[in-house]
Amino acid sequence: DGHTHQWTVYVKPYANEDMSAYIKKVHFKLHESYANPNRIVTKPPYELTETGWGEFEIVIKLYFHDPNERP
Repeated sequence: DGHTHQWTVYVKPYANEDMSAYIKKVHFKLHESYANPNRIVTKPPYELTETGWGEFEIVIKLYFHDPNERP
């Protein structure tokens, strides 16, 4: 598969608090070359670990339990 690196992307709180009280889910949008490039994580830890061979941008979208909540 040509993958030469392992990487992890994550969303973590500043002070080790439980974000599940206000975060409903986190959507990670990976490069199209990945199988299932749209990954949804619904409980902590909000992170993905994958392998790859190059660099790309990742779009991260946070969904709150309360839609009026702001980051």
